[in-house]
Amino acid sequence: MFILWILFSFVLPDTEFAQTLLGDDESAWQKLGDATRPPEQDLAVFADLTNKLAQWVPRSFLKDNAVHLEGNVTHVTKYNAHTPLYRCKMMLNNGTIAEVFVPSVPKAWKQDAPMQERAAVFGVCVKSYKDTPIFAAPALQWFPDTWLGNLGFDVASFDQVPVSRVTELEHHDEETNRRMFKFTESDWEPFYGLLRAVSATSPGWLEEEAKKFDAEKPVGVADLFNRPSETRGKPVLLRGTAKRVLPTPVTDSEVRSLFGIDHYYQIYLFTEQSQGNPIVVCVGSLPEGMPVGDAADFSEPITVAAVPYKLWIYETLSGQHYAPILVGRSPVWHPKPAVQRPPPEFITAFSYAVFFTLVLIWFACRYWARRSA
Repeated sequence: MFILWILFSFVLPDTEFAQTLLGDDESAWQKLGDATRPPEQDLAVFADLTNKLAQWVPRSFLKDNAVHLEGNVTHVTKYNAHTPLYRCKMMLNNGTIAEVFVPSVPKAWKQDAPMQERAAVFGVCVKSYKDTPIFAAPALQWFPDTWLGNLGFDVASFDQVPVSRVTELEHHDEETNRRMFKFTESDWEPFYGLLRAVSATSPGWLEEEAKKFDAEKPVGVADLFNRPSETRGKPVLLRGTAKRVLPTPVTDSEVRSLFGIDHYYQIYLFTEQSQGNPIVVCVGSLPEGMPVGDAADFSEPITVAAVPYKLWIYETLSGQHYAPILVGRSPVWHPKPAVQRPPPEFITAFSYAVFFTLVLIWFACRYWARRSA
């Protein structure tokens, strides 16, 4: 019991918070404090703890205070407590074996089968069983051996925000539609995580990746509107005209702390194939000198590589509209050629010449008028 209090005190600010998290059930403390008791005998306790970690504890707090584990998940077992519960066996990078209880795992994973999936987790160590540390955590981060996973993007975070066509609105309940087509707290980890990952790439790298994907299996502009689930996560290269470029501050302290992002830019891009509909590209930076604005005559030609994220439904004065949201690093700006204006000296000399020419014409007209008389 004393050891358990020390463990919680190490990863949480005080024991009072930990006790509040687990509730007033002393038997739960006694069960977890028994090193000879197998974890599978206390599934209800682990389910309660992991769900409270997911719902009550800010991710930024866990990032700063919890134990950070990195390694490969080698096996997953699903239990049906009062809520779903998953037990993940991890081979940590330092060679240690740990077990982590979480309320969910990536949907692409198979349970009760050998695997080697690169993952990380911020967890709370709650006990040790047979010299194996047992952790509880709100979620696992998954970094598969794909171009996104190798960027350090948590591909499992995509599961938090389902993707669907706008034509399927009527097939989902109101909350699912809200998560699909609005921007909510569920978008924090996948959206800002993706923005952070692509913003950290070197200039031109994302453009080259988009060209590789285009050579293998092209993604058209129509696909961004009509096949959002199939195009998500596949980089595309778009060329068109930015009609609006809006600086967007990030005011939420949790997002700023977790991802280190305090602003980004929304670009409303119109291409030849988008048929008058905007494609919203969110980027972390703009080229030096590129203007921002949304005036009626605003128009800036750009090329931008970006990663499709989801469809977004938004309201305007003319009604409800939808557009695909993509996430990129920075556009390539093609500034319009500056209008060549003559120097002031030329304008002055030309004005004098016109003036004296008109005077001469006037005198000539008067002269010929007198002779004719």
